Amino acid sequence: MTLDPALRRMLDRSQATGGPPLQEMGLGDARSAMRAMFRNNGYPICHEVDVVHVPAADCLGTFDVHLYRPEGAEEAQPAVVYFHGGGFVLGDAETYDTHSRALAYLTQATVVFIGYRLAPEHRFPAAVEDAARAMDWLAEHGASLGLDLQKMVLMGESAGGNLTVNAALHACRSGCISPRSLILIYPVTDMRPFTEADPIYPSVETYAEGMNLDADEMRWFCNTYLKAPDEGELPENTLFFQSDLDLLPPTRIYNAECDPLRDMGLAFASRLIEAGVDARAECLPGMLHSFMCHGGVSSRALRHFFRIVEDASESLA
Repeated sequence: MTLDPALRRMLDRSQATGGPPLQEMGLGDARSAMRAMFRNNGYPICHEVDVVHVPAADCLGTFDVHLYRPEGAEEAQPAVVYFHGGGFVLGDAETYDTHSRALAYLTQATVVFIGYRLAPEHRFPAAVEDAARAMDWLAEHGASLGLDLQKMVLMGESAGGNLTVNAALHACRSGCISPRSLILIYPVTDMRPFTEADPIYPSVETYAEGMNLDADEMRWFCNTYLKAPDEGELPENTLFFQSDLDLLPPTRIYNAECDPLRDMGLAFASRLIEAGVDARAECLPGMLHSFMCHGGVSSRALRHFFRIVEDASESLA
């Protein structure tokens, strides 16, 4: 393993400044810390786009949606439906603002940012329910919001990768929307290693600490999100157990080499291929978990961001 030198310097600076890990902070401080880190280290340009906030009352009273539109967009726009990371506990539209602006600007599509409910205020299955409701809501309201529902990609990072799969399965089962593709970025596909159950993937042990996402942090996320440890074995949380993965559209999975979640992402791609899905996985060398939000400190991370954007653009063409 050779960690990207710029990311190593970022980790060294973080360790030098001290401060407790996220799982030892108060909830408000942890959310603020993630927001500051992503905005300070993330995509380095704040593109001008039109941003529309759809209040929770318009989304069945459960979650908010932010629409990031390319400037001057008039006709029905392709859409990138985006589920953010943060372990089902952290993250919001403000945390990912420059990230969402960049996706909209570079793809020339409307980014539909789903502000699903977070734990511990809303534990499992709230986020999964919101992902499904988001699909239903887009099917009903998308055309009036200027979205081309025939050109839609679902994208998610980390916890959001989990929700992307759950959202897509709901959409395919119900027929409400037919996404063209899924893009999963260092996704949470198996919660069992973090709820005291097997299996333990080699990457969970190799990168258990000191690589931006610690195994203890993942345990904190899972313990905060789940009402009981055995919920980690449910199909919504360990996606290998979903019985109808064959319904999924073409799926691309991007894993970071130096990430405890790496091997579960690779294993999930193999499971999709077994189910007959057009699936492809890549392991990006030298990258950490959350590299999509490290483009401001690592040129290699930024290049990978652009590669993933190009993947989305090709799906929407």
